[in-house]
Amino acid sequence: MLKRIFAFTLIAILFASANLNALDPLAMLEDGKRAYDLANWEESLEILQRFMDLWPEHEKFSEALYFHTLASAKSIESRTEAYRISISKDLENAIASLSLELPDMDASEAKVALMIAKSPNKPELWKELTKLTPSELKHYLARGWYPNPTVHPIDTLNWAKYRLANDADIDSETKANIGIIKLSALWKIMLSPLVAESLEEQLKKENAFPLNKVFKETLNEAFKNGNPEQKRKIAIYGYHFDYFYNNNLNTGKKIKSFWLRYLKSRGISTENAWCP
Repeated sequence: MLKRIFAFTLIAILFASANLNALDPLAMLEDGKRAYDLANWEESLEILQRFMDLWPEHEKFSEALYFHTLASAKSIESRTEAYRISISKDLENAIASLSLELPDMDASEAKVALMIAKSPNKPELWKELTKLTPSELKHYLARGWYPNPTVHPIDTLNWAKYRLANDADIDSETKANIGIIKLSALWKIMLSPLVAESLEEQLKKENAFPLNKVFKETLNEAFKNGNPEQKRKIAIYGYHFDYFYNNNLNTGKKIKSFWLRYLKSRGISTENAWCP
């Protein structure tokens, strides 16, 4: 019996060796380069990877690695997209399974991760976040998955007013994040006095006038609701507001500010406390 096992093993080894010897490394390399020249990047990757796996000591290994590297660079977007789709599908299946096994489980964060994975580009318009549930909104904002508040600041203020006025179930962390978003829009407008003057009527409609009064109110409300990390961001806004409110630009004059005292109490790294 042992003799038969040994014989079969020897035959298998010889067969594998014969197949390996039958492969022509130079032909395989040329196939990989040909696929590269035809812009079939992933096919080229597969062929060249096999070449390098089979013949790591081959004199043409560096040439294969060169074309493999270029094909890898050129195909990175398509391979990343394929991977994103794959893991999104895995997450979708996991959520579906858990929903059956644990129907009372809070899967909102996982569902939001899946929603974001299916739309890899950040929203450009605030209306895309209007229909989110409070739970979904919480995770969107925590991930920073929202439009740039400074691109269309009036739209930002309108959205913030709507969400705060219509969502009784929004938690403190989400309120603080909405406050930070609102501060960003207000700050952009305050730093643009000519634009601010032309927007006065719109600002009044959004309950955002006078700007300095609304900014202070937003600071205090957001700070009250925020967690330590959120409070740090809010305090940076607060200190810069106090500084520019009390000084001409770049006078270097020291000022007394609650926000600066708060930041120092938290061990602020001043070289990283850039104006928002």
